[in-house]
Amino acid sequence: MVTFTRAKVESLAMPTRDSHETITAYITEEGLALLHEFRFPCSEEVLATATVTEDGIRLTGMRFDLESLAGWVAGEANHSRKKRRTRKARIFDEVADGLESALGSGFAVWIR
Repeated sequence: MVTFTRAKVESLAMPTRDSHETITAYITEEGLALLHEFRFPCSEEVLATATVTEDGIRLTGMRFDLESLAGWVAGEANHSRKKRRTRKARIFDEVADGLESALGSGFAVWIR
């Protein structure tokens, strides 16, 4: 006789994310300069945390703020590509990808 056990639904659920969780990401000086240039609505508090370290420029913020910033940056990357501003598009892509990685892992991520 074969016996089947039921898996607990809780173990299959995605972990919930706290929008007030503090996330850290590292960016290049180029990335920081571009973020300052564009002054996205959600970026002021995050950019105020910019600290130069051996690993790059550290940005720290709440998950909610970094998610919002990642969305603005990704949108600007798409817009820059359409306007053929390839250098800006590349930098925006790197920053957006890095922010998304930091948000996904909940750990500090180096953004090249």
